[in-house]
Amino acid sequence: MKKLTMIATAAMAFSLLTSSVLTHPASAAGKTSADFTDLANVDASLKAKIDAMLASDIFEGVSDDTFGITQNMTRAQFAKVATLIYDIPVDLTVKVSSFTDVHADDSANGWAIPYIEAAKKAGLIDGVTDTTFVPGDSVTAGQLDTLLLKGLGKTVSVTGTPWYADAVKQATELGIHPTGKSGDQAANRADLVTSSYVAQQAFDTDNQALISITKVQASSDNKQVQVTLNKKVDAAKATFTLKNSTTTVPATTTWSTDGLTATLAVDTALATGDYTVTLGGLDAATIKTATGSFSVAAPIDNGNITIEDKYTLAAVIDSGLTDSATDPITKAIAEDPTQSKFAKEIKIQVKNASGDIVAVPGIVQSVFSSNTGIAKVGLTADHHAYVLGNKAGTADVTVVVKIGNNDSKQLHVPVTVTNDSISVKQIKADETSIKKTMTVSNGVYTADINPYTEMDLTLTDNFGIEYEKNEIADYNFGLGTLIVAKAIKGDGVNPVGTVTVGDNGLVHVEGNVVSFELSIVAPSGQQAVSYVTLKRN
Repeated sequence: MKKLTMIATAAMAFSLLTSSVLTHPASAAGKTSADFTDLANVDASLKAKIDAMLASDIFEGVSDDTFGITQNMTRAQFAKVATLIYDIPVDLTVKVSSFTDVHADDSANGWAIPYIEAAKKAGLIDGVTDTTFVPGDSVTAGQLDTLLLKGLGKTVSVTGTPWYADAVKQATELGIHPTGKSGDQAANRADLVTSSYVAQQAFDTDNQALISITKVQASSDNKQVQVTLNKKVDAAKATFTLKNSTTTVPATTTWSTDGLTATLAVDTALATGDYTVTLGGLDAATIKTATGSFSVAAPIDNGNITIEDKYTLAAVIDSGLTDSATDPITKAIAEDPTQSKFAKEIKIQVKNASGDIVAVPGIVQSVFSSNTGIAKVGLTADHHAYVLGNKAGTADVTVVVKIGNNDSKQLHVPVTVTNDSISVKQIKADETSIKKTMTVSNGVYTADINPYTEMDLTLTDNFGIEYEKNEIADYNFGLGTLIVAKAIKGDGVNPVGTVTVGDNGLVHVEGNVVSFELSIVAPSGQQAVSYVTLKRN
């Protein structure tokens, strides 16, 4: 398994942000430390922490009767724990990762996809590269310290020598650092339990002790603004300032009986725009989050909600095209309307009262196909509808949308599925000049190139579907493109080296090569070309 480099480690350290969401998962009446055979001789203090984490569904064993207390902690395990202790909402229905090396059918790490995606979305953790997460890699004590400190809102310097020196110092002072370990040693699951437990206690204490605005929302008629706090305050002292940009909006405040919610009433409905509510009147030292924000959209007439256009799709299932799908795009993914690139989103066009098109994401409540044998449909968890061609024919797709005053509206769109095969209409390379530095091992210079990302490729098929970078490689079983290297040149003195293209389209350069042309060619004749120059380090 690839080891984390210093650069990746530092980048990962900077990627952690705090969360203001205050919703621990519900306690489950499940296992305790007594159910795991490898915890029999663990000291009582550690057992108590394990039991607390088990009760909160933050930890589970590596098997039915084994906790894995001495095993090294993996990045997948840490993604889950870090997400939960810092109260990041997790959508357990997410089954597809944004990282190319995390797959649902991976028995070791597939379970972590919802947690990895939630952590990434919240800015809690990032990949080792833009496209890889390496879920099975071990996490060092220095990385553990850095990420937990960032989650507590601490500023951590990674510019010292070693890079984790400041993190270890701060974590030790807070009781977070794994006892007896240097920053470059692998952290095990016992370290994860202890450090995460302490970090969670600090996080909860901080959020319970300080006052925060947790939610701000305008009423449906835009004449009231509801402000929710995490704890009760002195209503006689607390004040709220409502502003539209820099303009203060006069409002009258009333409090709920529990003292956790304030309602700001205005004389006339709030105009379209972005607003902030700021809490004041209290000791600043007692406030963590003093400001909340919300937006008021222009009023929308349900008569101005339409489907963007009609849809024409390829019969990708009946044609047998999906039978050729290969990892990472399995046949199941290729035939799932909510995941397949061969599917199209049913886009809803919304206009406000002035006739301007406005963006209103996630308004589809349901989607139905009159003939799923011709057109399959699917709805994502965030309420976006998609349609995928099965076999040639026509079908009527019905979508129900809910917007504005929460009235539902039913829309229809005709879908035509044709027997026309998928072909490439256009290929574009945004990077036409690639410069690479070759590395040497045992006297041999080599370089590896991913044409899809380094040429910054975009491909559009004959149905108007766009594929970017690695998506072209992933769906090449249907697109049929070919990566070609030609015009290979050496230094003019020594024999010219070699440039080989693998079945996956990746390019390997070896020996005396100073330049070559790299092309992607489609069966339709469309192509894009980049010029590659190489130097030796």
